[in-house]
Amino acid sequence: MFYYLYMLRCEDRSIYTGTAKDYLKRYEEHLNGKGAKYTRSHKVKKIERVFICENRSIACILESEIKKLTKNKKEAIIIEPDTYVKELENTRKIKILKKI
Repeated sequence: MFYYLYMLRCEDRSIYTGTAKDYLKRYEEHLNGKGAKYTRSHKVKKIERVFICENRSIACILESEIKKLTKNKKEAIIIEPDTYVKELENTRKIKILKKI
């Protein structure tokens, strides 16, 4: 079963990263104040980037790693997702199925 890793832009320009089976449904939950605690206090503005992962395990590992990155590195993933995907494939042997 595919899993989505998504990055959202909040109104204060911060970036929230999460995982879901259905990222559009989860996005709606964030917009309606029913998402994560963080997005209830940092209102979500838009979806910045979505990656389709092979399974939940990979999505959760990547989510945890991205959350530890600096804001500048998160911005780089949003701006140049191909670079991030190539790095994962070459160094970690993790395959991202598609980026949106």
